[in-house]
Amino acid sequence: MVMAGVASMGAAETINLIGNVGVTVVMLVIFVGYVLQKAKNDDKRVSDAQQAAIEATTAAYTDAQEKIEEANRAIREREDILLSSSMEREEILRKESEKREELIRKESEKRESILMLNMDRITESMDSITKALNKIESSFSGIDRRLEKIEERIGTADEQD
Repeated sequence: MVMAGVASMGAAETINLIGNVGVTVVMLVIFVGYVLQKAKNDDKRVSDAQQAAIEATTAAYTDAQEKIEEANRAIREREDILLSSSMEREEILRKESEKREELIRKESEKRESILMLNMDRITESMDSITKALNKIESSFSGIDRRLEKIEERIGTADEQD
């Protein structure tokens, strides 16, 4: 049909028709090429956007991991400080307890030595009292013997009178 129409047309019309059809085909080819290029660029932009989103997510994840590790380090440092402080406190308490025990032991020894000294003094006093009583007893014994002798003399003197 187009061929039949081309035969009835004149040469100028045929060239004009071929020019219009060729321009349309060229324009169609250019349009299809543009659409394909745009689709390719859109795919690249989508891919780039996905890659950027993946990189941003990875960076955010890495940053979060670093912050978590930093927080864990800070927590471990605080625990170490608290543990160290607790150990120091226990050591101070132990030393203070040892000092108190030593003071109590020394005080007990001091009191014991004072008591022993007092016991020695009391024992010496008791010994001197015992000696004094023994002297008094021996003096009384001597007096008793003299009195008996005097009584005997008086008794014999009375008998003689």
